[in-house]
Amino acid sequence: MGSISRLIVVIPCRDEPDPVATLSSLAQCQPPAATVEVIVVVNGSDGDPPEVQQHNLHSLETLASWAETCHDSFFKLSLQYHPHLPQRQAGVGLARRLGMDEAAQRLLHARQADTGIIVALDADCRVAPNYFIALENHFSNRPETVGASIYFEHPLEHLTPRHRAGIVGYELFLRIHLQGLRHAGSPHAFHTVGSAMAVRAGVYRRVGGMNRRQAGEDFYFLQKVMAHGPFSDLTTTTVFPSPRISHRVPFGTGRAMGQWHQNPDETYTTYDPCIYSELRTFFMNAKETLHLQGDLLAHASTSLVSFLEQQQFAAALEEMRANTSSLDSLMKRFHLWFNPFRLLKFVHFATERYHPRVPVTQGAVTLLEQMGISTEGCDGHAEQSLMIFRKLDRLAP
Repeated sequence: MGSISRLIVVIPCRDEPDPVATLSSLAQCQPPAATVEVIVVVNGSDGDPPEVQQHNLHSLETLASWAETCHDSFFKLSLQYHPHLPQRQAGVGLARRLGMDEAAQRLLHARQADTGIIVALDADCRVAPNYFIALENHFSNRPETVGASIYFEHPLEHLTPRHRAGIVGYELFLRIHLQGLRHAGSPHAFHTVGSAMAVRAGVYRRVGGMNRRQAGEDFYFLQKVMAHGPFSDLTTTTVFPSPRISHRVPFGTGRAMGQWHQNPDETYTTYDPCIYSELRTFFMNAKETLHLQGDLLAHASTSLVSFLEQQQFAAALEEMRANTSSLDSLMKRFHLWFNPFRLLKFVHFATERYHPRVPVTQGAVTLLEQMGISTEGCDGHAEQSLMIFRKLDRLAP
């Protein structure tokens, strides 16, 4: 068992109406044995309108006042203020990077790169009371894990019926995709939510840190982390991301809710579960076929064959076989090639050319049936389906 000495939580904060709410949630948590720090990065760009600049300045003052008055908090709060970041780079990716780089540097100087954990959270989240205890136990009990995806649930109470239906559909879409990949047998079946992830400080440095993307920074960052060793699900606590509307990023919960409200006739859709079935057949036959030096494409669907040809898989497979001495190492390289980004590319490819999206309620029932799970009460009821998928996510292997 490897003990954890320090947990540093990094929170980007831009144009927030209530910048201390997340800190209050953290302060109500049970203190862990490890030292805890929180870094809040108040960030803006040189292209922000005056009202956003004023909101950020108010956030800085409010956070500084909170730090002065909440002396009974078990964690130290540090503030970074970056009001004029270059507009072309400014965004949540750069804000996370500034805070996470600082966290990594502190842990390095304290010689805690191997025992320190950097945690990403957002300024509109709440967390379960055991948040820090669960983080500490998870990484202490799993010394081999390089990072973790933390279980999350969007709050559903106190929402209008339309808003509630939207967040249920959006979260169900995320969970169907995860369970679809897990059912297919991919080792990369993890949620990549920026407000619900953690990484060992040493691994953070080895992957080159967070990227500067204005959206999707979490997906691309965790893809690099997963390539550096075993990744894991932390399911013993919960992060509660806000279901609010936001237009600050090109996609994600806030943008999805904004589009949902702008299109009253819209219904949520998801990827056709037959895409995951095609991947499952392909992956199930991969090990035996590779062991026998057989033709892997003979077990691939039409959509997979077309995609793999586009991706020059034959040449990649030849290179894999030439540079591995065992079947286990060959399978490892095979799944490294079929990384999270390439998996998503295939899902989009198959959706655009072969299998159009289906209503989220239909996709949920179909996938559950493929997995051999009862769908009683789910037909046409997205919220009932979501409760089942939440339970499945809690049972991560």
